[in-house]
Amino acid sequence: MSMDKWLDDEETKEKKKKRNEIYSSLSNEEKNDLSKQKIRELVKKDEITSSFDESRKGFLTKVLEFKDWLDNRAYIKGDIERIQTWVENLYSMVDISINFQNKASVNNGKEPLINSYKSIPVKFLDEKTRIALNKKLRGMKRTNSDNYYLRKLKIIVKEKLKDAEYYNILRDILES
Repeated sequence: MSMDKWLDDEETKEKKKKRNEIYSSLSNEEKNDLSKQKIRELVKKDEITSSFDESRKGFLTKVLEFKDWLDNRAYIKGDIERIQTWVENLYSMVDISINFQNKASVNNGKEPLINSYKSIPVKFLDEKTRIALNKKLRGMKRTNSDNYYLRKLKIIVKEKLKDAEYYNILRDILES
């Protein structure tokens, strides 16, 4: 297993060869267009992450303002109503950001994937793989360990799909 992950299989070699042939057959203008499209995609990703960063910064500044105000208070019992208002405002900010993230994932078309993923029995996958899949579906930051388990699952799925083809052939033979 350890050496196998460093070696390319025949499918990967063929795909790389075809991709290189197609890319070498393109004109310079087409190559420039492809690079511009890739740059646009990267810039869009940066814009999306920057909007999340700005909302987080805004939330953190509000939390720090609340902390400073609270630190300067000597007698809190008289300010209970004001503290409740601060906490309610902070909670509403968190709630709004969560709803925004959920709507963004629904808009990306991941809702059917998430629903079908929920139908998989818990014992079907090990815990680490399930965590990695949850992070991937929800668009959360993944660790190297998560990426490892996703690659491992991808290899297993490929093997099982090959086996499924053989079982379909056997089923057709038995049904005839």
